[in-house]
Amino acid sequence: MYEFDNITKLLAWVMTLLLVAVVAGCGGGGNPILGEGTGSTGISTAMLGTASTYGIAATAGVTNTPTVPNTTINGDVVLDPTATCNAVAAPGGAGSAGFGACGGDTPALNGTVVISGPTATTVKADLLAAFLKITPPAGPPAAGTLGGATNLPAGTTLGAPTASPLVLNDNLFYPGVYQSLTSILITGDLTLDAQGNPNAVFVFQSSSTVGTAAAAGGVPAGRSRILLTGGAKASNVWWQAGSSVTLGSYSEFQGNILASASITMVTGSTSCGRLLAGAYTAGAFVFDSNVVSVPGQPFAPPAGYSTTCQ
Repeated sequence: MYEFDNITKLLAWVMTLLLVAVVAGCGGGGNPILGEGTGSTGISTAMLGTASTYGIAATAGVTNTPTVPNTTINGDVVLDPTATCNAVAAPGGAGSAGFGACGGDTPALNGTVVISGPTATTVKADLLAAFLKITPPAGPPAAGTLGGATNLPAGTTLGAPTASPLVLNDNLFYPGVYQSLTSILITGDLTLDAQGNPNAVFVFQSSSTVGTAAAAGGVPAGRSRILLTGGAKASNVWWQAGSSVTLGSYSEFQGNILASASITMVTGSTSCGRLLAGAYTAGAFVFDSNVVSVPGQPFAPPAGYSTTCQ
């Protein structure tokens, strides 16, 4: 009887430990790798520090293609060092000083432009720290601190034509960290499903470029799209590019891009999420009739695009 009691107590103790582990790692505390709940890594907008309010960062100049409609940026902008267009006083319009003519009409800006100086230096330092926090330990372009990723096939192409069946880790992704040892190109529709968890985090790491395919037929209806379902939020989606980023024509992007080098937005592409170029090295920014918004700010993309930006 004594032996039976001891076994019963041991089993009860083991079950208690298992229950605590499940609650801490899944139901109550979130995913420790992704920093949900009480997770240790803390992948969130807080890691951006002073860079969190910035919709655009450019450290090697800005080019704005002179086409209508003008680019709209909902968020602050940091341009450092002063380079092409960066240091020229705007021809008019509140809040747009620093963009200058930039090859055409000045982008509409609902925020503040910060150019070279103490504030810009601090923002750049915080951007670099955040970039390395979502970079793999082996890089590139330098050693980061976020490991444990699910490897994606080389020459990674994600997404599928609209209305295609959902295929996990192809055109459908659940919260997690995913890494391509080459590049990432999104074509068609890519669905990110938070499975009912509004704090779920997605991180995509690319050893080279990140991009979206140009719109099929050159029209908005043929665009590449990132679709958020199950409570997923753009503010919790992160794209780490080991080099540069190009968002193809009319593409509908969701999530924060931290690019080592440059970011190019081709005609009509939009982004609900920060687009931060030059996180590690010099990075220019190219606009052409785009809309960019920091999540939580007004968005107002073209008709037919998702208007939710959280």
